[in-house]
Formats: sequence, structure tokens, C-alpha cells
Amino acid sequence: MPKINPTIKFFTLGCKANQYDTQSIRERFLSRGFKETGQLKPPDYFLVNTCTVTAGADQKSRNIIRRCIQSAPKARVIVTGCLVEKDWDQLKEIKGVSLIVKKSFFPEKISSFSQHTRAFLKIQDGCSNFCTYCKVALVRGRQRSKKLKQIVQEAKQLAACGYKEIVLTGICLGAYGRSSGIKETLVDVVGALTKIAGLARIRLSSIEAGDLSLGLIKCLQYSEKFCRHLQIPIQSGDDH
Repeated sequence: MPKINPTIKFFTLGCKANQYDTQSIRERFLSRGFKETGQLKPPDYFLVNTCTVTAGADQKSRNIIRRCIQSAPKARVIVTGCLVEKDWDQLKEIKGVSLIVKKSFFPEKISSFSQHTRAFLKIQDGCSNFCTYCKVALVRGRQRSKKLKQIVQEAKQLAACGYKEIVLTGICLGAYGRSSGIKETLVDVVGALTKIAGLARIRLSSIEAGDLSLGLIKCLQYSEKFCRHLQIPIQSGDDH
């Protein structure tokens, strides 16, 4: 007979987009009666959301998977995330892994952000640049964007839960609206969120230098809610 209210513990590796993904997965499990635990007592389930941006991230993901298996041999270990997209066959060979799930299986919607004072809101995923030094496009797929209506709904829910600050995140955030049949741009997203009552600050997680438009710069200049801070990857300024 299945256990009533089984316990689960989550591990997240990698970027803010992955943290958003874990929160989306967390809400799905909790809505089905699971109880999250951070206690020393072994949980019934582990879920590891992996990263593969570097060889070090690959190794760290595998180490955490093995640590979960060793710490609670009777627990079921679920593995998802970017490493699954790249190394599915190798992960299957790890004795003790109960289930391997692709990220596309889980919905992408959140209503809160556990254990954070500010919320990450993923509005874009994937990348179509296929840079020679980067495997993100291979594991995350081509760029795609969330509809503005859904973004606003999630942001309103987060503001209603008391979050004063939202960090907009994505794999290639500045590409929002491209190749998705969406007319709006990142500027439109920022403009829509500034109208939400209770939301005091809006940040961008990271943006490529080539995606800095005049409209976005004007938002930085004139918006009272849009934080005047940009994180720009250094390789985006290199022609080689």
C-alpha cells in the first residue's frame, strides 16, 4: 500500500532557470500530497535537478546522485535536468537511480518560490545560437518564449504571496519573443510587470550585449521598478 504523504528532498544544480524548474516541480509534488523535508531523517524520495554546463557540473551532479543513494538506500532517486538530456544512457547505469525524467514532462508554472526572499520567473528557455564552445543549445533546445499573459499571471501570484522583487530569467533572456510567434519583446514584459501592485523591483538575471536595445536602456533610465543593474556575459563582447 502506498505511503500516505511521502517525504521528498530536492537538490538543484546550476542556473536560475534550473532553480525555477525545481520550484515548478516542487509545487507539482506538493500538490499531490508529498511533504518536503530538509531534516536529517532520510526521505522517501530524492529529486536531483542536474546541470551540465561544464565538466565540473557533470561531476557534481553525479556526486549528489550517488550521495543520495548512499545516504538512504531505500529511498527512490529521481533524476532530471540538463545532464539527463546529454547523458541519459550513462545515468541509467548508476545503480540506485529509480527514475530518469526529461524536463519537458513537468509543467512550467509557479505560485511561490520556496526558501527565497525574491522570486525567479523564467520567461524564456532554449538558445538558437549554437556557439561552438557551448552545449546549452543541445540540452535546452531552440529558443522559445512564454506568453506575456502567463508571465503576468505568475508575477501577480508571486506579488500576492508577498514577493517584492522578481528576477526575470531565461537561457537567452534577451531573445524573448523571437522564433515563438510572440510579438512582444523583453521591453514589453518589463513594462507589463511594472504595473503590478505590490511588486517593487524587477531585475534581469543575465543578458547578452547584443540584446541590449534602446527601448530596454530607456526602461533602465525611466522606470522606478526596473533595477539599474545588468549582468552581461563577457564572451558576448568577443568577436572570436
